[in-house]
Amino acid sequence: MDQNWKDFTRQIVTDLCNEQGSRTFTLQTLKEAKERDIISFSANNNHPFDKIRQQLQFLREDGFLSFVDNRGTYTLKDVVLKDELSDDTIAAAHPKDPEKREYTREIYARDRGWVKQAKDKLGHFCLHPNCCNTFKKKDGEPYIEVHHIIPLFEDGEDAIWNLVVVCAHHHKMAHFADTDTQMELRKLFLKIIEKKL
Repeated sequence: MDQNWKDFTRQIVTDLCNEQGSRTFTLQTLKEAKERDIISFSANNNHPFDKIRQQLQFLREDGFLSFVDNRGTYTLKDVVLKDELSDDTIAAAHPKDPEKREYTREIYARDRGWVKQAKDKLGHFCLHPNCCNTFKKKDGEPYIEVHHIIPLFEDGEDAIWNLVVVCAHHHKMAHFADTDTQMELRKLFLKIIEKKL
């Protein structure tokens, strides 16, 4: 069902951006403009707007959207809107395999103070048992990421008890592994943090 929700959300976002002639939109604008479509799509869901917010997070993780600010503003990426290209030759001239590709990963933290506190209290090495993936950066400091155990989009708190320090590998697993693995990691991290704090 989630994939259908994701496809639906991708479509209404693209439609909204085409209709308003702008790549930037807010969650509120999307709700107001597409309320009828969302309600008719969500006959079996009692919280369709929460589901849309969740799917926007997934679309951010997929690189389809980017989060612009802390007030629910998004911008559409990787899609050509209907008025952006008026000549097919422009599209044909766009190289399909660029020589250099740059990938960026957006990390969302509401309060950077919690990130610092997590590193100070929990250390600079991955807390996943027997992990040795932590490496040193050019400046000699260990590279470590701070992960929200219960994601913010699931109403997880921006608080020390909901944060864990992990290597990039285990951070990716926590977000992109199959559902069972994600739930196992969540339980493991919550148990580890309970003992640490």
